[in-house]
Amino acid sequence: MKLLIHACPQRMWYVEGYLVPMLQDRGVGADEIEIWNDEAGRGNLAACMEAFASRTGEGGTWHIQDDVLPCSDFGARCREYDEGVAYGFACRNFGDRLDAWGSVYVNDAWNSFQCVRIPDPWARECAEWVLSGAWERESPLPELSVLRALGNGDDTFFHEFMICRHGDAAAENIRPNLVEHIDWLIGGSSLQTWRDYLARAEFWDEPALVDELRRKLKNKTD
Repeated sequence: MKLLIHACPQRMWYVEGYLVPMLQDRGVGADEIEIWNDEAGRGNLAACMEAFASRTGEGGTWHIQDDVLPCSDFGARCREYDEGVAYGFACRNFGDRLDAWGSVYVNDAWNSFQCVRIPDPWARECAEWVLSGAWERESPLPELSVLRALGNGDDTFFHEFMICRHGDAAAENIRPNLVEHIDWLIGGSSLQTWRDYLARAEFWDEPALVDELRRKLKNKTD
């Protein structure tokens, strides 16, 4: 299994001090974890596509964000679903279909990149699709132009890439979710500072883990 943490410099304190140790405690080997830190400040979309383009081989990679809390059996459950496209996070505020879980067509796949497994060949193909501008010819989605100009929307670009290039493929929407979104505990969203709601996991069943992390973070600042 391979796992890539998509990080930005201002979150590395959490990634190195909390997230990586939690992943190792919850079944992910140290040699399975890679960190893609956007030290050059390329931004959400460009940094993600660079990470996608760097994938090698014919296997797959679990991609997680730097603002998540993994479930207690994260490693084991990732291994259970370690094939194809699999989403480990759903959020009603991100427009996900909450009645669509299990094996679905890619059109009904969840959207957020808090936790997603992507075959490496498709990650590389997605990077080429975005960076070459092929999306302008193949996708009718008007918001892509706005997101491209803003440098955001890596998850939306990938979702649309899948529909355009691999629309007959299946994806796995995993319930219970594999991660909880805890940006609100570590300084808020790094992209959407205007957001006035908590983008929590819809199918998270371990609230005690959130309470435990909150206590650890509070002790750090006290």
